[in-house]
Amino acid sequence: MLASDVANPEFGGSQNPDNLLHVEFYIHAALDANKSAEAGKEVRCPPIPYIRIMRPGDGTSIIETPVRDEHKARWPQRWLAFQMAQGMLGDGTEIPGWKLADWSGLNADQRHELAYLRFSTVEQLAGASDAQVQRLGIGGIGLREQARQALKAKQREEVKAEIEVRDKEIAELRERDIARERELAEIRAMVAGTAKRRGRPPKKELVSA
Repeated sequence: MLASDVANPEFGGSQNPDNLLHVEFYIHAALDANKSAEAGKEVRCPPIPYIRIMRPGDGTSIIETPVRDEHKARWPQRWLAFQMAQGMLGDGTEIPGWKLADWSGLNADQRHELAYLRFSTVEQLAGASDAQVQRLGIGGIGLREQARQALKAKQREEVKAEIEVRDKEIAELRERDIARERELAEIRAMVAGTAKRRGRPPKKELVSA
């Protein structure tokens, strides 16, 4: 690789080639050719997010395709901006995890600021990058550390609760086994007593465990 290659991070003037591209996310309802032919008229597919990629000034380089996960990862900021513009993020209820609204470690101002920056869960805050937490101001790094410690404490409590549930289930199984053995012993004693009264020895194994 040449030192002047823009993909070479050791080159002083290196830059991400993706930054040189025009990238646009948009909603598009593609033409359904099969259904259109059957219906004898134009039929569109349900509208879904599409992406348009091209080199500025080059009309022959345009790529338009449904959005895939690789596009979201490749241009995360533009995808986030598109989601916000389309109202696709909602209130964060669709994001799995420990909701910030349920975490007692925040005050009202902090919750408002985090919601504005599109943080929805404690996991998101704990895993935020330095660049992300800098947007939270002076206390951003400390807040991230609080989130990490809160997650660790919550995980410890969850493990403890799971162990307690398991121990309780084991104890209940043991109690059932003991009760069953007691019932079997009582049945054997009754059989032995009945056989004795009739004047004949009891069968050794009338009831099996």
